[in-house]
Amino acid sequence: MSHPYEKFESTALWEIINKGIDNLVENNDIEEITRREYIVGYLCALISEAEIEKE
Repeated sequence: MSHPYEKFESTALWEIINKGIDNLVENNDIEEITRREYIVGYLCALISEAEIEKE
């Protein structure tokens, strides 16, 4: 399904954040109520924006 963060899906950043969220869910540290693509994508966008501002 399409979402606004598709441009990040094939990045290393996406994989790292997705793995981190997997770990948090498995340990019952967080509960997802939003689709994973939106959670990971939003965090990727925030980090990407911070990197651009830092330059």
